Amino acid sequence: MKLRQNAKELVLIEVDGLGLILGEIRYNRQTETVNFALEKAAFFDLYFPCTVLYDQKLGPVVHPHVLTAMTVSSIRVQRSRVSFFVLESDINPKLIQQYHHLIEAVLLKQGVSSPRKTGKDHGPHQPKPSGGSKIITLRDRKEKQ
Repeated sequence: MKLRQNAKELVLIEVDGLGLILGEIRYNRQTETVNFALEKAAFFDLYFPCTVLYDQKLGPVVHPHVLTAMTVSSIRVQRSRVSFFVLESDINPKLIQQYHHLIEAVLLKQGVSSPRKTGKDHGPHQPKPSGGSKIITLRDRKEKQ
């Protein structure tokens, strides 16, 4: 049985050569924590990476990173290149709000409904429902024979 990534959290990281990046890390809740994924794994995937810049008039500003335009899913980050990380609970709410507005704008532009609005996650790791019942009773089987 293949384990799937069923949990996600925003993280602010500083990557050598890329600067401050805000993105979503996904992990399997049954086998690991967000700290494990960021501290122990040699590599981790960061979904929809955004650059965080500081503007003197506006304060911290979130912009899609150029890598976002070049990929359709995520970027793989080498753990040894990360100087530090900040978990979602400690990130400035203004940055989180800007990040979610960017994702909604991108999804609207692509014609996809936002998972936050529908309440369901239709990401690449969610199994698609299949048709038909998976339960076969013994009576049904005897009647067919």
